[in-house]
Amino acid sequence: MAVTAFGARELEQFTRVFEELFDAGEPEAMTSYYAGDGRLMAEGMEPIQGRAAIGQFWRMAIERAAAARARRSIRLLESSSSGDLGYALCTVQVEIPGATAISVWDATIWQRDSAGAWRIAVDISTPLPPR
Repeated sequence: MAVTAFGARELEQFTRVFEELFDAGEPEAMTSYYAGDGRLMAEGMEPIQGRAAIGQFWRMAIERAAAARARRSIRLLESSSSGDLGYALCTVQVEIPGATAISVWDATIWQRDSAGAWRIAVDISTPLPPR
């Protein structure tokens, strides 16, 4: 899967699909949105690169969320593109029953591939302070 146009409407639709794929336990489908050599960086881990490593990251995140009965939601705040590059800034909130919600900033850098599809080249998240 890929994003075929880079605009607020398409990115908003992407966030809903990405949430649904996470909830459905489909890390391979989530990973298909990344460039083949995409990178993912998150707190407490070394940066990873490539779809196989990113798929493993999402597989483990889905398993942890399912075990905790967590619900994850994404809120698109801003996006822009120029030429074959774009970015999106989001917040991601994870609600865990009986625990304080976890919120993170997520910045994705998107790149148009040779077929014209937009894919995530870099995915960076960092925690927000508890409210």
